[in-house]
Amino acid sequence: MPAEEATPAIVLRTRDYLESDRIVTLLTEQAGKLGGIAKGAKASRRRFEHRLELFSHVMLYFRRRPHGQLVFITRAEAAGLKPFCLEDDLGRFALGTYMLELAEALTSEDAEAAGAYHLLVEALGALGAGQANAALRQAYELRMFRWAGFGMQFDRCRICAQSQAGAAAVYFIIGRGGIVCARCRERTPEGGIRLGAASGAALAQLGRLPLEAASAAPAAGPDGALAIARFVASVVDRKLRSVEFLDSVIAPA
Repeated sequence: MPAEEATPAIVLRTRDYLESDRIVTLLTEQAGKLGGIAKGAKASRRRFEHRLELFSHVMLYFRRRPHGQLVFITRAEAAGLKPFCLEDDLGRFALGTYMLELAEALTSEDAEAAGAYHLLVEALGALGAGQANAALRQAYELRMFRWAGFGMQFDRCRICAQSQAGAAAVYFIIGRGGIVCARCRERTPEGGIRLGAASGAALAQLGRLPLEAASAAPAAGPDGALAIARFVASVVDRKLRSVEFLDSVIAPA
C-alpha cells in the first residue's frame, strides 16, 4: 500500500459522487494540484468534519493510487491553518470563487505549484480582511499570471524599454504581454488596446503592491479591465465560469 502523504491544501472545486463520496480538486503546497476522492465524505464527521468544502484550508492526508489520476483522500484536518471566511458576503464569495478558478486554470497536475498555493493563501486572506473590489481582482490577476510565467508589464514600453510614467496614453499589445508607447505604436503591426494614463499607472502600481494593500489602491478603469480580460482569454484555454457571476456582483472597474 502506498505511504500516506500530507500537505497543506486549499479546496478549489468539489462535487458529490455516488451516495456518500466526494471528488475534490485541491491546490497543495507540496504536491501541486491534486484531484482526489474522499470515500464517505458526506457521512464521515470524524475524518472530514465538513473540511472538504469550497475555500477549505486544510492539512490534507492522502494515498496515491497505483493506477488512475485521483488520489485517495484519507482525512483532512484544520491543523492551525488560516481559515477563509468568505461565504457571508456576496462580493467576497464571488471574487473568491474567481480566484480559485483562475488558480485551477493556471496550474496542472503533477507540476510544482508551491508559489501558486502561497499566492492563493495571500489573496484569500486579503479578501477576507479587506474589500472585494476591482483593484484586488486586478492585483491578483497580475500576480498569478506573473507566477505562471506570463508577467504583464505596464510601466515600460516593450519595444524601446522607456518608462511610460506620466504618458498621456499607452497601448497594450496582447501578444507582447505589455504596453508600447505612442511612438513605437506607429510601427507595431499588432492590434492594441489604448490605455489612458490613470489606468496604465494603476496597473503598474497594482503589479508591485502586496495583495493585502491592493484593495485600498486605485483600480484601472474599463480600458485596463478590458486589457486584462483579453489577456486572460488568450492564455486560458476555456471560459471561466465564475467571471459572469463576478461581473454581475462587482463591476470589472
